[in-house]
Formats: sequence, structure tokens, C-alpha cells
Amino acid sequence: MTAAPSSHRPLRADARRNRRRVLDAARAAFEADGNLAQMEDIAKRAGVGVGTIYRHFPTKQALIDELTAQWMADGAAKADDALAEPDPWDGVALFVRRSAEIMLRNRGLREVFGDVGRLFDEEAPVQNHDLHRKVAALLDRAHAAGVLRPDVGVNEFRALMCGLAVAITNTPPDAHQTYADVILQGLKTP
Repeated sequence: MTAAPSSHRPLRADARRNRRRVLDAARAAFEADGNLAQMEDIAKRAGVGVGTIYRHFPTKQALIDELTAQWMADGAAKADDALAEPDPWDGVALFVRRSAEIMLRNRGLREVFGDVGRLFDEEAPVQNHDLHRKVAALLDRAHAAGVLRPDVGVNEFRALMCGLAVAITNTPPDAHQTYADVILQGLKTP
């Protein structure tokens, strides 16, 4: 689900451009500062007034939800790349390692994934069924090849990815590779 302006009428061209500028500025701000990003700073980056942000996103959380939807769509694209790998294990490894690299650069994403309860809630305001379906296919393919532990399903994998996000927070820059490798070692069939 994505946040939308309060009106159901199509946006004028200038309003669409402003909304895009706000989202681009917000994405950069939240990637750098996470929840500490301020609406005033986002408005300044976007070259709009704060009121413009609130016309499109009535609350900071609505803006975060929109960004979360974008980040999850990016994750679905990463899963596509992983599914394109001919070797099922290489696909899982590619997804985990790329996710770790992106989490390293994106504080906002780490904070969203660090809030495990929110992501696991069936009533969460942001859901991405495409990402869920593609990750399930990635894991199913690895299970069928016998390279992924049989007791790891989508929920367990999601929990590990959330843990990866938390582990990457406030650690040395290269530690994300170690954490990804440890997760992969634990996922592989003994």
C-alpha cells in the first residue's frame, strides 16, 4: 500500500513533479539519517515548502510508509536478479549479499527492517506481496535443490534479514560482509 494525496482527482503536472521531488529528497534524507530526518530538511532539499510535503503526505509516517513501499519494490527487483541466477544457492547468496550492501548504505531501510514487529504484522500499512512471492520462490528453488536448510521458510528468512539490518547498524563498514557470510553459512544445508 502506498500513501496517496487526500484527493482522488489526478494530480496536476506541477503537483506530480513536486511529489516526485519530495520523494527523491525524502529518500536521500532517510537513507542518510533514518527517522532523524526532518520534514523541514526534506522540503529544503526538494526546493518546496513544508506545506507541499504535508499536502502529499499528511504525516511523517505516511512518507516513511511510501519510502518503505519503494524499498520493498527494490527488494522485489533484487529477488528477480537472484532468481535469474542459474544455481539456486548462488541466487540465495546474491540476494543476501546485495541486501547487506544496500542496508549498509540505507539507514532508513535498516530502521524499517529493524522494527521486526511492524514488518511481521499482517495488518502492517505497507505490504509487498510481489517481494514475498519472489523470496518464497527463491527459497523453494533452493529447498528443491537440497542446498537450503529445510527448516528455513519465508518467515525465518525474513527474521534473519531483519536481524542483518540490526547487526549492520553502528558497525564497521566491512562488517556487513561478515554478517552476510555468517547468515549464509547458517542457511546452507549441512
